[in-house]
Amino acid sequence: MKYLILLLGSIIPFSISQVNAQTQNQFQYNFELGSTVSSSKLPPFWLLSNQYGMLAPHQFNSWLRTGFKAKFREAKPVNFSLGMEGINSYSQRNNLYLQQVFAKVNIGFVRLQGGLIEEKFGNQDSVLSSGGLLWSGNARPMPKITFLVPKYTSIPFTKGYFEFKGGISHGWFGKSSFIDKAWLHHKYFYFQFGGKLPFHMHYGFHHFAQWGGVSRDSTFGKLPSSWDDYKKVFVADHGSNDAPSMESHNRLGNHLGTRNFGMDYAFKKWTIQLYWQNIFEDGSGLAYRNIRDGLWGISLKFTKENPLVKRLVLEYILTTDQSGEVDYTTINGVQYILGGNDNYFNHTIYAYGWSYRNMTIGTPLITSPAILKGEKRDYIRNNKIKAIHAGINGNFQTINYTILYTYSVNYGTNFYPFSKQLEQHATLLNIRVPDLLPYKFLLSLALGLDLGNLYGNSFGGEIRIGKSF
Repeated sequence: MKYLILLLGSIIPFSISQVNAQTQNQFQYNFELGSTVSSSKLPPFWLLSNQYGMLAPHQFNSWLRTGFKAKFREAKPVNFSLGMEGINSYSQRNNLYLQQVFAKVNIGFVRLQGGLIEEKFGNQDSVLSSGGLLWSGNARPMPKITFLVPKYTSIPFTKGYFEFKGGISHGWFGKSSFIDKAWLHHKYFYFQFGGKLPFHMHYGFHHFAQWGGVSRDSTFGKLPSSWDDYKKVFVADHGSNDAPSMESHNRLGNHLGTRNFGMDYAFKKWTIQLYWQNIFEDGSGLAYRNIRDGLWGISLKFTKENPLVKRLVLEYILTTDQSGEVDYTTINGVQYILGGNDNYFNHTIYAYGWSYRNMTIGTPLITSPAILKGEKRDYIRNNKIKAIHAGINGNFQTINYTILYTYSVNYGTNFYPFSKQLEQHATLLNIRVPDLLPYKFLLSLALGLDLGNLYGNSFGGEIRIGKSF
């Protein structure tokens, strides 16, 4: 049973490929060997971050990753796909697990999907961004069921100038040090204007919530999880009288969200994209009291074939405002917080905060507990940051390269600030060389360099050898 995951990832593809040969469906098998090593106990930031939780925060990592993806009846109005990827990793100990396993059914422009799926959410640049504020690809995939419209779809009677997409999900957090069997609620929608015009504008809204489960703290115990409670979570309403007192007067569950604004213009040989994500965690954030906080980005994409510079990105990230000072009210002699000190990604009941398997689900610039673990009140130890992030991507002959650089100033949290601001520089150089190795295996090499007093100084390298066929 020890290698069942990797064995299934090898046997199932070949079984499907026999059917595939007769039905002309699409099938892809992937295989990758990789390893990282660093000069310190912690890998450089961009070798570790936004890797879907695949790497451990240790000096050495190695892995074997294998899996498949299959699409059936792709050209038909009703089609489906499935896939699975298993990883056998070693970093201080051996770990064998499923990274992805999913099934998707498409009926026209709508889709029903379920399983473990590597996903990112937000309107940020898809290649060079530091990551979406609330779902960046920094943590392992979470089991979810989702009903969605995955691509922009024309709204009737608008002649294609107005489009929409969106979805709604139910997910499972599983076990943690504080809460067992908590659930995830996520819904989102985007509206876009432009159609076939070279200019587009869009607005998107994401709402996430952690709710339900059984707290290991006897003060809270079993948390509300009925159908009526779900309806309250859906509209971010306060809990009923049997909920913990802080949830009966405030919102039921831990709620987070972003508003996403953006525009782009396609010139003849290049496209410019501007985007802004504003975060909220309570009513003060919804009222734009923390309007200074967010992610601002500009992306330039060049359409020339194999250009030396293919894409440029510059971002500014700020999370220090947090709606300012705390406002209180007193009800029946009990003091409650009305707003202020949003304390991003932390929560009193869901004490592991906005993290999954000890990695922050949102931007990795808000430090993961796996790297810097705080106290129960502030399990996410560093959520007040200022950062500038830049990225460049392009091709030199047959070699594809990516360079990332991030400078951040870190302040800790409002309850537990650092004694002084901590500065950090993080740099990554990645090159991908196709067809260099025998049998056209892809070679990927990366070098990371960190300098600063938050994560310390670290130099590390990564090598990956893989193939998809």
